[in-house]
Amino acid sequence: MSTYVISDIHGQYNMFIELLDKIDLKDTDTLYILGDVLDRGPHPIKTIRKLMEMPNAICLVGNHEFMAMKCLEFLMKEI
Repeated sequence: MSTYVISDIHGQYNMFIELLDKIDLKDTDTLYILGDVLDRGPHPIKTIRKLMEMPNAICLVGNHEFMAMKCLEFLMKEI
């Protein structure tokens, strides 16, 4: 049972999968994501969906997620 901590994935799904393969993440391991899963990279939604499938991944909100939430909050008020 190992604990891993990463941050700033920024939608780089393929690199994220490569990293998971390198560390050989097991179901008994815990993976902490210290924010910034979104933005910049080509596959933010695919990355989020992958993380949602992983019960052993614990994600914190980074500044990029915070900005996205604020934007959605604003749009919801306008609609």
